[in-house]
Amino acid sequence: MKAKDIRSSFLEFFAQHGHQVVSSSTLVPRDDPTLLFTNAGMNQFKGVFLGLEHRDYVRAASVQKCMRVSGKHNDLEEVGKDARHHTFFEMLGNWSFGDYYKKESIHWGWEFLTVNMGLEKEKLWVSVYKDDDESFGIWENEVGVSPARIVRLGDLEKGDEENFWSMADTGPCGPCTEIHYDQGPEMKCDHADGCAVGVCDCDRWLELWNHVFMEFDRQADGALNPLPMKSVDTGLGFERLVAVVQGKKSNYDTDLFTPLIEKMAEISGRKAEGEDRISMQVIADHARAVAFTITDGAIPSNEGRGYVVRRILRRAARHGHLLGVEEPFLYKVSALAMDEMAEAYPELAERRDRVLQVIRQEEERFSRTLASGLQVYGEFKIRMENEGRTCLTGEEAFKLHDTFGFPVDLTSVVAEEDGFTVDRDGFKVCMEKQRTMSRRENRFMEGISPWQPVDPARDLVGFKPVFTGYDGLTDDTEVVAVRAAGTDARDQPLSHLLFSRTPFYAEAGGQVGDTGVVKTAGGAKELNVLGALVSEEGSVAVVSGDADQLVERFRADVQVKLQVDPDFRLGVMRNHTATHLLHAALRNVLGDHVEQAGSVVDAERLRFDFRHDNAVTAGEMRLIEQQVNEAVLSNRAVMSHQDVPVDEAKERGAMALFGEKYGDKVRVVEIHGGYQVTPGQPEDSGPVYSIELCGGTHCRRTGDVGLFRILGEGSVAAGVRRIEAVSGDVALARSNEERDQLGEIGSLLRPDGGPLAEQTAHLISERDELRKELAKIQQDSARDSLTDALSAPRDVAGLKVVTALVSAEDKNSFMQLGDHVRDKLGASGVVVLATELGGKATLLVTVTADLVDAKRLHAGNLVKEIAAAGGGRGGGRPNMAQAGMPDAAALDKALEAADGIIAAQADD
Repeated sequence: MKAKDIRSSFLEFFAQHGHQVVSSSTLVPRDDPTLLFTNAGMNQFKGVFLGLEHRDYVRAASVQKCMRVSGKHNDLEEVGKDARHHTFFEMLGNWSFGDYYKKESIHWGWEFLTVNMGLEKEKLWVSVYKDDDESFGIWENEVGVSPARIVRLGDLEKGDEENFWSMADTGPCGPCTEIHYDQGPEMKCDHADGCAVGVCDCDRWLELWNHVFMEFDRQADGALNPLPMKSVDTGLGFERLVAVVQGKKSNYDTDLFTPLIEKMAEISGRKAEGEDRISMQVIADHARAVAFTITDGAIPSNEGRGYVVRRILRRAARHGHLLGVEEPFLYKVSALAMDEMAEAYPELAERRDRVLQVIRQEEERFSRTLASGLQVYGEFKIRMENEGRTCLTGEEAFKLHDTFGFPVDLTSVVAEEDGFTVDRDGFKVCMEKQRTMSRRENRFMEGISPWQPVDPARDLVGFKPVFTGYDGLTDDTEVVAVRAAGTDARDQPLSHLLFSRTPFYAEAGGQVGDTGVVKTAGGAKELNVLGALVSEEGSVAVVSGDADQLVERFRADVQVKLQVDPDFRLGVMRNHTATHLLHAALRNVLGDHVEQAGSVVDAERLRFDFRHDNAVTAGEMRLIEQQVNEAVLSNRAVMSHQDVPVDEAKERGAMALFGEKYGDKVRVVEIHGGYQVTPGQPEDSGPVYSIELCGGTHCRRTGDVGLFRILGEGSVAAGVRRIEAVSGDVALARSNEERDQLGEIGSLLRPDGGPLAEQTAHLISERDELRKELAKIQQDSARDSLTDALSAPRDVAGLKVVTALVSAEDKNSFMQLGDHVRDKLGASGVVVLATELGGKATLLVTVTADLVDAKRLHAGNLVKEIAAAGGGRGGGRPNMAQAGMPDAAALDKALEAADGIIAAQADD
């Protein structure tokens, strides 16, 4: 049975049992800050399980796209080396939201595997939680599995959570039962306690399908309280199932991967054997991963998800390099993967050309980066040879990784070819330092503790605050709960506040969260709201203060008045509405292919990322800015429509951020074009200028945006451009500042001298010519000053030596002077020059070619020791090297020591 048939059979089976077939959610979770990528089928139903969302169905089935790039079995550097671990994979799943429970789930799971998939019953084993007698009884008495093939695992009291699943440290959880497939005794391991289900983790006992029965709400103290509704969440590994059904011991031998491996064998001209086979498996896995992640909006970059995609792509490129492939190739393998899977995932076909273009451009970019990285590695190599080292330090390996995108295993391979090793432990230390710094950048979400209800008897399960911020900036409400949220940059405690109603917009969709104040009726000191964030419950306010103290304070005075900062909100609304107008203008000017790839909207500015291959020209920028300002001057209403069926919104042409998760009902923000000149004319008259799915806050009318100014445009990733702009008071202040600066410049120039730009250009050209003349004079003067030294160079150990303190305009002229003196010496000469460049004391050593060829002297070794005499450090090539010195006085010390060091090294 082919993989595509297995996938469709699963969905058909559960559809026949009353399940709603739900499309896979995007790999890029837009509304869950705790997730880098979607990593399980239940992610899109998280709000349902928490009681925060309602669906029109109580049974669901799906095939979910997943990515895992960390954890025990998902170290990126290990993927492709064994039979069953991947970055991208698919997860089959069925769910019950308060409908059926253990009996149906177990029976259907067994039926699908043994009847529809034809697996041998005797090869299936099951595990249950140690106290789950109900599941054990269903397996034994109803399904007919021998008790010898049913294993009890886990023990919460002893800290063993095997066969007991939890969404987090607190919240929904429950026992689970897993179905395992016995691949045969030839696959067994040599585990000390024996090879058995629940004992070892070898390939004999293949975990196939996990059925989780959520029935408890775990409290902070570990207590398990019953949930108001019992649910089922199952996950069946698709790649593993395909391997079992197709009789393969490795996932990479199935028809999901073999076409990709064969394609790579064709490209490389090598056979899929030995180490080459591993490289081809890595490439097959990574080709799928980059195709799906880029399709879902994760563009290669240097941060967040984009950085993960870039690492995956570059690891694949590295394995292509090991196969002897120097030209871009991954886009070809990804193209095949997309074609193979487009039937199941239509978005692959819709975005195929653009995704492949991004992959190829990234491959070409890495090729250039690889050359730069190898050059830097070459410098490290020379340094190691000079210092007598055989190990590349962790810091050096990390620089290659962080700056040039070198996977550490690529560095290891290159180093090994030269007889060196890499300090991987030191590299890991550097990586952890970087992760620590990254975590500090998101401290509002660090160190979060469980909620403390202000009313201890209140149950927060299913609670969600009412957002009132569309209609007003204030609200009289009550504090529902408080939780600790780490510390700020000064290590002062932060807390989150949860209200029954809130006007504070939580950071989402690129729009920053509101700021403001919390006032208590009792007159206690106001709390400044530093921001508002999205949590599982909804919008929460971030404030300074200890959570325990705040809980006691609000228990004494639970009623509060919330006030959003009106100036901050106005600035955000202006920029958000301006972002919609900008998006529409970009599509008008550049074409309908323009799509939003990300945005940041705050009170001071807006940043808009969009998909477009070329730089936006100056003429296009003027036209885009003009169209936005014309839309502002039209002063049309910004209309919002709540609870619009998502299909209806899309039929009306509403643009959705690709990969964004939307519910069945959405909010639509609509702006019509043209000037409204007739009193009483309907607001929705005229053509639609902009219509988008959006939950953010906006101006009432486009005129409220005020002046719109584009500050700049540039590239942020392959095929992605970025525009930064301002509006309202900020744009006006910018214009006034530029006008004042222009006036000051005009006052310095001749009023009758022509346009200011022409006068300025003429002055710059004149200055550049004068600088060139000055540099030539200084160069000639420096050479003249060395005439006497060149006519009678000192004899040091039989060598002609010139040392001098000189003046130089810049680094280039200084090095040219060194070359000039060395060439004048002819043969057997050494030159040591010292100067100050831009206030930095610098030393230069050059050595004639005959001494280098005979390996008698090495400029890098000379400059290192000469500089050390004055407290400096340096190095370089055999014929020329430089060093930095602490100050001018150190130059004199170095020059004084030069003759002795040259003599000593010449005699070695």
